Formats: sequence, C-alpha cells, structure tokens
Amino acid sequence: MQLLELPQRLLEDSHLIWAFVLLICRFSGMIMVLPGIGGGERGYVVRYPAVIVLAFAALKTESALPLPTDWALLLVQLLTEFTVGLAIGIIPFIAIAGIQMAGMLSSTSMGLGAGNLIDPTLGAPTSDLARIYSDLSVVLFLMLGGHHAVIYAVSGYGGQLVPGTLILEHLDINLLIDLTSNIFQVGVMVAAPVLVALLLTQFVMGLISKAVPTVNVFIVSFPLTIGIGLILSMLSLPEIFTFLQREFATVDQNILQVIHTQ
Repeated sequence: MQLLELPQRLLEDSHLIWAFVLLICRFSGMIMVLPGIGGGERGYVVRYPAVIVLAFAALKTESALPLPTDWALLLVQLLTEFTVGLAIGIIPFIAIAGIQMAGMLSSTSMGLGAGNLIDPTLGAPTSDLARIYSDLSVVLFLMLGGHHAVIYAVSGYGGQLVPGTLILEHLDINLLIDLTSNIFQVGVMVAAPVLVALLLTQFVMGLISKAVPTVNVFIVSFPLTIGIGLILSMLSLPEIFTFLQREFATVDQNILQVIHTQ
C-alpha cells in the first residue's frame, strides 16, 4: 500500500525534488573547478557523492519553487544553475592560475621545460616549478578556509540564492573577463625577479665567453641559471603567499559582484 502511495507523494513534493536537482547542477559546476577539490581523476568517487550531500544540506523547503511545466524553461534553469556554480568556483581558481603561469615562465627561463609533469587538474604538461606553486597555493587556499566561502555561496547564502530564480543576464561576466586577463599580469609580475636575474646572468656569461673564449659557457651557465632561478623562487615564496592571501580575501566580495547579490 505504501508503494502505491509513493507516486502520489513524489508529485506532492515535486518542488523539493526539482530544487534538489537544481542544487546538484549548481554544486556540480563548482566541484569541477574549485581548487583542492575539483582536481584529479581519482577524486570522482569522493566528489560526486559530496555534491549530493552538499545539495541535500543546502536544500530549503520553504524556498523551493514549483516544477516548471515548460521544457524550455526547465532546461534553462538547469543550464543557469550549472553556470552559476561554475562561475563561483572559478574565481579562486583564476588566482591560482596566475601563480601557476609565473612558475611556468620561471621554469622556461631556467631551462627546466624539458622535465614536465602532467597536471591532473588540466590533463596537460606543466613544469615542475609551476606544479609546486600550484600545490602550495591550493594548500594555502584550503588553510585560509576559502573553500568554505565558496561552498556557502554556492549553497545560496542561507537561502538568498533560491534555485530556479537566477538569470544568466544577472551574472557579471565582465568581472570574470577582467580576472582572467589578470592571469597574465600576475604571472609576469611574480616571475619578473627570476626573469630579470636570469637575463643579467646570461648577459654576464656572454661577456665571459667573449673575454675568455676557452670557457665552455653552456656547461657553466646551465647549472648556474637553474641554481639562481630556484634560489630566487624560494626567496619570493613569502611575497607570493602574501599576494595570495589578499586575493583569497576578496573571493567573497567578487562572488557577490558576479552574481549581483549586493
């Protein structure tokens, strides 16, 4: 008898089921790009059950909207919720991407481009120094609790972002474009000390090769440039962490600006 009443109960609670599905779409978009959580192929076993748990925890019975009768509106709501989650999760990812680019520029200048690793978050080859920068940035992001701010925003700020009420036109894409363009600026600024030092090193080695032609500049310059680059990269880590702390501190503000909840 209870099994026969199940379809009737599902129809009565269709608004809750639909809100739950929309939250799953929103958290799925976030989980794909959130630093420290969205990376790696082996994490699927943990991430997608976590999406269901987070969606269930963020479900508000009093703010659930009725199931739309129009299929076009239904698809638009699904796409919108996924895009909102993706836009919120990509904000801290952009800051880490700038630091990773700085590591790639420094590694290329040092001559470490031959020994590339595979970045599991992108599936593309990346330098070892860029991977170290990226991992340290992710650890700092998690230690500062940045993922808590992102998850709280995706969950709807305690009921302010009702599933199904968001519109793509309300997203501030211009801010995301500006943040993305800053990746190149941040990468060059962070890698500038290493680039300038290695440029001066190559200049001095060129003078030595002209003054003493018997010196094998290639053999001398290769370990010298790597050593100088690694030392300067290590010395610049405190400044990099200070910069990342400022960037991660503005994550919540950027999220509010992107989704226009202010």
